[in-house]
Amino acid sequence: MTFKTSYKVGLAVLLCYLVAWLDRMAINMTIPFIRTELDVGPERIGWILSAFFLGYALFQIPGGMLADRIGPRKVILFALAWWSVFTALTGVVGGLASMLAVRFLFGIGEGIFPAAVWKVIGNWYTKKNRGTANAIILSSVAFGPAISSLLLAWFLPKLGWRGSFFALGGAGVLCLLAAWLYITNSIQDNPKVSREELEEFERDSRSQAANAEQTLEKASFGQLLSSPAIWVLFFVALIYNLTMYGWLNWLPTYLLEVKKLSLTKTGLLGALPFLFGGIGCTLAGYVSDRWFRGRRKYLVFGCQALGGICLYLFTQINDPVPYMIAQCIAGFLLFMAAGAIWTLPMILVPPKLMGSGSGFINTGGQIGGFLTNILIGKVIEWNGNDYATGFHFMLGALVVAALLVLAGIREQSAAAPPKPSTEPALS
Repeated sequence: MTFKTSYKVGLAVLLCYLVAWLDRMAINMTIPFIRTELDVGPERIGWILSAFFLGYALFQIPGGMLADRIGPRKVILFALAWWSVFTALTGVVGGLASMLAVRFLFGIGEGIFPAAVWKVIGNWYTKKNRGTANAIILSSVAFGPAISSLLLAWFLPKLGWRGSFFALGGAGVLCLLAAWLYITNSIQDNPKVSREELEEFERDSRSQAANAEQTLEKASFGQLLSSPAIWVLFFVALIYNLTMYGWLNWLPTYLLEVKKLSLTKTGLLGALPFLFGGIGCTLAGYVSDRWFRGRRKYLVFGCQALGGICLYLFTQINDPVPYMIAQCIAGFLLFMAAGAIWTLPMILVPPKLMGSGSGFINTGGQIGGFLTNILIGKVIEWNGNDYATGFHFMLGALVVAALLVLAGIREQSAAAPPKPSTEPALS
């Protein structure tokens, strides 16, 4: 059994995405040290966290359009070089203004990256297994924070917060090399792909599984925006990320300030729910492709509902063992929901518009990421610096997102043949 070229491409993309998350999440573990050295309170910490998301959100669509126009390979290589420089530069900032500028510019580099990744997935995998491939790569959303938490707990006592950013910036060189060696624009562009693998790709493209769900057959990005399905996914991504990014960004501070854990314990216990989340996200694509074609929203809603209950229990329990069990179950379920949500654009958006279409949907998610840090910072400050109230805000957003998934998404049964219509299967 040969190791397919598509697997090598997938692993290279996964490595790049993993380091992207290591770089962006490092700020969360360093906040207590930055807060002391730069003398900033919760509201300004919210500004620092949101500066990244402003640049990140603004460049989702431009990054997708570039990937559609010039190919995803060039966009990925440029993004890796750009954000690695600004990760390292985070370690030399001298005040609030320079920190905000560096985080914003760092966000631009990472902002053009995701849509190019989805473009690669669309060009290398068929609809038969695209959801599975995407979920495996998207698992970096959970594994990245988990590894970041563990690494920073080890780096910070030895290197300090500034030295830690220098080390993480250097990791981008490895990603740049991997991307240069393995990632091409499409499976047809790679000379190392065997004839057998190309033939398998063509067979999978024509298979019943690949054609069981409709694709939005739109000729342009403007026409794609006329589809209600795209706007539903835009707002689902926005509202759900109020919960997910709030959780990712504020959990270390919550464990330090509310649960009164040491830095070492925060690193370990802060990583556990996201390790479980990575497993859940990895499984989401396979479970969705295998058993939920045409009814994927029920997988999403069920995971969100049960995961939300566990996240609520985490805020109500004082005993460390039970509250971490609740956190780990919440991580598994909520990241499984996130992986399942992102199978929908992989099915709906045509490959030629995958960059701009997925970039638009992810813009909604990153607007949510930008807003959540400002809003949570305000909520905490309004409640006398009670960090527990930030989690109450996240839970409220989760309820709204789950209801929007249930009420706003309508799917065609996988068993039904596609209708000869231009109307989307999801609206």
